[in-house]
Amino acid sequence: MFLFKGLIESSKSWLNRALIIQHYNPLLQVSGQSESEDVKNTQLALAQLQQGKKEFHLGEGGTTFRFFSLLVSRYPGTWILNASPRLLERPQLELKSILEQLGVDIIFESQRVQLRSEGWKIPSRIFCQGNVSSQFVSGLILNAWNLPESLDLQIQKPIVSEDYLEMTIEMVKRLQMNIKQTQDENYLKLHIEKSKQPVSAQPFIAEMDMSSAFSLSAAAVIAGHAEIQNWPNDSLQPDREFLNIFKRMKIPYLIQQSTLTVSQCESWSSCKENLNATPDLFPVLAVLCGLGQGRSYLYGAQHLKSKESDRMAKTIELLSLCGFKTEIINDGLAIYGSSSTKDRTQSVLFNPDQDHRMAMAAGLLKLAGFNLTILNPEVVHKSYPHFWQDVGLSI
Repeated sequence: MFLFKGLIESSKSWLNRALIIQHYNPLLQVSGQSESEDVKNTQLALAQLQQGKKEFHLGEGGTTFRFFSLLVSRYPGTWILNASPRLLERPQLELKSILEQLGVDIIFESQRVQLRSEGWKIPSRIFCQGNVSSQFVSGLILNAWNLPESLDLQIQKPIVSEDYLEMTIEMVKRLQMNIKQTQDENYLKLHIEKSKQPVSAQPFIAEMDMSSAFSLSAAAVIAGHAEIQNWPNDSLQPDREFLNIFKRMKIPYLIQQSTLTVSQCESWSSCKENLNATPDLFPVLAVLCGLGQGRSYLYGAQHLKSKESDRMAKTIELLSLCGFKTEIINDGLAIYGSSSTKDRTQSVLFNPDQDHRMAMAAGLLKLAGFNLTILNPEVVHKSYPHFWQDVGLSI
């Protein structure tokens, strides 16, 4: 068993949004810290932009790449954005569509993107697809400060990870961006009033990272005790839903004086969960389902294949390597709890395919006693650099 008592770093999703906003008013105090590679890459690129550089290295982060691409496109010039081949293989055509509507040329190459901009040329309306990622629309909103005229967005439904888009909208509204939302059966429509810079009267305080809190809490359920001492009273992050999932799985927890406490459980129930708004929970939750009782069903996250890896395929692979029975049903995965009869001492090799969340999911099975060797375990640095240390694994 491991014992964790301490703080979880700030949310990388929240911080990456806040750092983009801060660019439009450097007097805005962003309070929060993260050692994740995604946040470090965003911070470095923003600093280099201020230094007058035209070429940047953005790593593997989807939000870093998409948000920063829209930011530099606000300024006239030719911009070179280097990124990992894996990131550029992920769906990016919506970025091209949005930039072209703004009069910006974009050329994709194997390891970089070239932008040629004369500044945004704002059309009467920008049409966006919502069925791949909400990050493209979030990037537009985060960079809609100091515009000479209003911006109208029409986003076609369905919108995947819509709660992350709502998180973006709520963040900019708190800094007094004026956004009006209307919708019908087919579209979400946003009208963004031409706006001044974000207000800077009060510090903009980061939330702790809910995705990291879930991975740590799930590890505690399996083989430990965790006391997360900076639990917020409220959160904009969709992954806060994991506590409601715990309730449905009959996993006990306690929140007292800003501390979330989760301890090892002997058993827990199955669940049926729509993860459309919370796809990052999928790999770790799937492992919890495999180690629990009964048949669980995780569905609604067709965009899993467009993450750092094909997370549906990699999760099936991981569970199968450890002897668990799974079954693809419609748009989801059925997982048969406690179905593994595999000798846990038998050596198993798992390649997380450069996906930090797959590595953490594999780590949970290692905590459960499976003799797993995880290739490239350092991929967790993308979001939760201290994960192995916090759950007591020497990898």
